[in-house]
Amino acid sequence: MKRLTLLLMTMVLAMTSMNALSAEKDPNRDNRLETRFVYESHVSIDKNRATVGQSKYGERGIVWITGGDVKGPKIKGSVMPGGGDWQLGRPDGVLDLTARYAIKTDDGHTIVVTNNALIDHRPTEKNPDYDYVRSVLSFEAPIGSPYEWMNKSIFLGTVERGPNFKTDPSVIIRVWEVL
Repeated sequence: MKRLTLLLMTMVLAMTSMNALSAEKDPNRDNRLETRFVYESHVSIDKNRATVGQSKYGERGIVWITGGDVKGPKIKGSVMPGGGDWQLGRPDGVLDLTARYAIKTDDGHTIVVTNNALIDHRPTEKNPDYDYVRSVLSFEAPIGSPYEWMNKSIFLGTVERGPNFKTDPSVIIRVWEVL
């Protein structure tokens, strides 16, 4: 019985100490997440969107990825043609995207990219055409390569249309590692 009482008292003290420590920092502080810029890519897409139409999940379409480039402090390479961006228009007007494609680095490694994005049209007074576009990316890099670190982190991104989207359809993807 004494052992059980001692164990319970120890647990209560430990929990009180943990609560006191967690109360010291405001969980809503501005610096709760830190990021590091990884790369910017310019991704070319096919002008012709494959449209499935209304599916059991919503309006389904596919945009084919035809190439592009990747430039960052620790990675440089090209976007390999052949990937695709599977798009789902939801009933609430939001567009869910899942893009899968590969990067060929300048030093010869292939990295698979999965980019899950969300697009929501959110007009403002200053910018009536504003779209909220954010993504979560994951990478499948070769073990033992200089890019193995990409397998072990969470990445966030932004996506925007390229400067001449109507004549040269492309998107600009910027990626940050969450530290």
